[in-house]
Amino acid sequence: MAVLNPLDADGPLEIALDEPPAVVAPPPSSEVGRRYRRIAFFLALTDVSCVVTALLLAWVVRFGLEPVSTAYMAALVVGAALWMPVFQVYGLYAVRHLSASEEFRRVLSATSIGALLIVLTSYWSESDLSRQWVAITWAFALVLELFARRTWRYRVWRMRTDGRLSLKTLIVGTNDEAGRLTGALESPKLGFQPVGYVATSQDGHRADGARANGIPVAGKIDDLAELIESCSADCLFVASTAVSPADTLQVVQASRQTGVEVRVSANLPQILASRLSVQPVGHEVMAISLKPVRLTGMQAAVKRAFDLTTASLGLVVLAPVLGMVALAVRLTSKGPALFCQERVTRGGRAFTVYKFRTMQVDGDKLLDDTVDKSSPFFKVEDDPRLTKVGNFLRKTSLDELPQLINVVKGEMSLVGPRPLPVDQVAANLEMLGPRHEVPAGVTGWWQVNGRSSVSPDEALRLDLFYIENWSLSLDLYILLKTVSVILARRGAH
Repeated sequence: MAVLNPLDADGPLEIALDEPPAVVAPPPSSEVGRRYRRIAFFLALTDVSCVVTALLLAWVVRFGLEPVSTAYMAALVVGAALWMPVFQVYGLYAVRHLSASEEFRRVLSATSIGALLIVLTSYWSESDLSRQWVAITWAFALVLELFARRTWRYRVWRMRTDGRLSLKTLIVGTNDEAGRLTGALESPKLGFQPVGYVATSQDGHRADGARANGIPVAGKIDDLAELIESCSADCLFVASTAVSPADTLQVVQASRQTGVEVRVSANLPQILASRLSVQPVGHEVMAISLKPVRLTGMQAAVKRAFDLTTASLGLVVLAPVLGMVALAVRLTSKGPALFCQERVTRGGRAFTVYKFRTMQVDGDKLLDDTVDKSSPFFKVEDDPRLTKVGNFLRKTSLDELPQLINVVKGEMSLVGPRPLPVDQVAANLEMLGPRHEVPAGVTGWWQVNGRSSVSPDEALRLDLFYIENWSLSLDLYILLKTVSVILARRGAH
């Protein structure tokens, strides 16, 4: 996809998506800008505190309460000095609205690079640092950083909700896209406060969107710089279909005069920012580059190695739990401990999925009489077919544990779209076909975003989001998120 840029402008236009937009610190004169910079400063101090704490905790775990040696003290100083630059490179101090999964990916990468730099520095200085100490440091640092980031995320959300971090925003355009854009930006958690529309020549100075959203048209684009001043605007958000080349030139000129940031709606929903970049093509075109996601070759090998290792370890560690659950199922209801059914995985290939039985024997054959057709994956609340033990297993997802066997056999992955029955896929092949570009998973993106409480259309959208944005860090995030969702028992039935 290409976006025409007739301006040859010196400064880049920042592209924002229909997904929660990025929030970059506004002009220096803005009180909101000063608050963002204070948050970034304290966030940096928090990061340094996390790595120092991680280094010291790792020392205690590895060596006990002995005094820290000179070599390790030097590593502590180096780690503290390198941590902020590494996190800066990964964009973790821009105080933007990163999705939780994107922030997890960046923190994981930055923490790993930080630990690697400590190792390289010790190698160059010929210090003999314990590899176990480095590994423990990395683990502690990652946990502390994720906890700290979650805490700061909540605080920023609270400040946005009560208006202290809301950017006063002028919407450039008054067409339908501008109206939809305003509706999306009005969510308090995003940190935008639409204060008016700017009528452009491209949309003929129409005000359809303005009337629909109840926000006034502040004026015309010819007076944009004055409108920014009079509205005390912190940023401009441009509806891309509402501006002509001449309008775009006026937006850039007004931004230069006033120092406000510019966002352009790019109409690319459900794509992680890490996959996008804006690149010039010649002198007249700015192209949005979208990195492809292909789960083949080395990427597929890495995912498979991770799945095989983790699932095998899980089967060994959880063997007592598996045995107790199987015994509970057999003792409380007639029938086998396992439920086996034909499901569909990558490439449309059928396989036998294993689950602990949660229903009466042949309960799946009563599906047509009891199923709620609007419920995704045909699960119903208060299903009369469930046994007492089965109801508990469903709510805790313990019934899914035997699928680790499917993972070891290569039929499933730990993370991916949930496998659907063969007959359901056959009846909706055109709609459900794209789900099978990757292996079916024990858990997935939809499961950590509502589980059984989401609609079928939403479940499909979440599955396609995962396929479009797969990465090993996203898999790790989903696995960790799955644990918290299960413990909270959200959306399960």
